[in-house]
Amino acid sequence: MNNPVNAMLSKGWKWFVMVGAVVTLGGIFAISLPVAVGVTITAIIGAIFLVLGIVQLYHIFSIPKWKSNFWYVISALFYLIGGIMIIAEPYVGLFTITIMMITIMLFNGVTRMFFGLNSRNNLAGWRWIVVSGLTSTAIAGYFFSLMGNPEFSLSILGVFIGVSFLFEGLSFIFIGLQMKKAIVK
Repeated sequence: MNNPVNAMLSKGWKWFVMVGAVVTLGGIFAISLPVAVGVTITAIIGAIFLVLGIVQLYHIFSIPKWKSNFWYVISALFYLIGGIMIIAEPYVGLFTITIMMITIMLFNGVTRMFFGLNSRNNLAGWRWIVVSGLTSTAIAGYFFSLMGNPEFSLSILGVFIGVSFLFEGLSFIFIGLQMKKAIVK
């Protein structure tokens, strides 16, 4: 008798391994060319901002009630100006996005430490949350100290993306191999 779970696992594990291999190779590529990847991501973000600004402007002029909404007009202009500036100066945009990423990492680390410390009485693993927040804060501080180095500041976003892809790809490969082991013969 053919087990439907076995049928799914026998076909699915190969796809997990193949997708994992492609994502892993993408991660290796991103790590090997971090500035190119960072500039590409920055250009994509700039293009998205530009499109959002154009769509909002279209809405402003096509829906009469929205013309009176001052904040919507301001938002559209910020998206347009931001998109144009990022596309016109992708390295400045990359630097700015890197600073934002470090700031978010710092804020996230500090808030996790506060959450962990405030959860001492209610959460058994509060120490791990504090350690995680402390680690994130320390890494963000270290990255911020290196922002004066142009090579670092232009490559960190690409390295982050590459490492993320690398771990995601390897995890897909691992899941696929575990699925293959789970097939009952």
